[in-house]
Amino acid sequence: MQENRIGDIEILSYFRFEAHRGVTNVVTTRAGGRSTGAYGSLNLGLHVGDEPDTVLENRALLAQALALEPESFTLAEQVHKTKVAVVKAPHAGRGAVTEDDALARTDAMITRIPDVPLMVLVADCVALSFYDPQRDAVGLAHAGWRGTLAHIAGVTVRRMERAFDTDPENLIVGVSPAIGREHYTVGEDVFSAFRDEFGGGGAEEFIHQGSDGTFSIDLPGINTWELRECGILPENIEASGLCTACHPERFYSHRGSGGTTGRFANIVMLHSTARRQY
Repeated sequence: MQENRIGDIEILSYFRFEAHRGVTNVVTTRAGGRSTGAYGSLNLGLHVGDEPDTVLENRALLAQALALEPESFTLAEQVHKTKVAVVKAPHAGRGAVTEDDALARTDAMITRIPDVPLMVLVADCVALSFYDPQRDAVGLAHAGWRGTLAHIAGVTVRRMERAFDTDPENLIVGVSPAIGREHYTVGEDVFSAFRDEFGGGGAEEFIHQGSDGTFSIDLPGINTWELRECGILPENIEASGLCTACHPERFYSHRGSGGTTGRFANIVMLHSTARRQY
């Protein structure tokens, strides 16, 4: 991933997106915000126990760095399901100022509307950023273990096919920083569910049973595998390879913190003019 710093704010972006001037993709880090304690410093989640006014200030700082209006960020409720919302102009800004009007019970958003920054918040889960340069369409999906098990990656690709006539071979996809397998142990019930769903299909390497009797899941690996299964070309998929639990100084990690932490953002947006602001 490419690193950029705007004032105190550090953002990352996918190299595969950088060649396309009509789209912005951003992954934030912890740096450059006003939150303190376990939420320090650029916490962007209103739902985690941080002071709401501070979170809104953090969102305003990020918006300023990206030359956006903070009220334009468009967020979903994120309930670990597979509902995909087709975002249209009236949906712009949902969830930007309050959780109450975020897109209800939604874990993925797709749009062809320019200048609407879609935002997904994570702290170990995988965020998947989609861009179709042929159809001028973008998408963003939240893939925790439940969403991954329910094939949120594939559901999002198929929804873009239906809504925008997207050809998966044209899609460019970024797989966000997320918790790595070595830090993501699960119970036998979750392990068995993944083995039953993905075992025998080529994804076995991402579902691991240790010699010590522990079980672990490689969420970025499974999502990357599923993207390829959907017809996305391997060279069009960029996985960050960054583990949130391994880098607590840069990313929020729910597992790494013991449960009390902030959220970093993944943002994707089409431009009405072919230029980025950073």
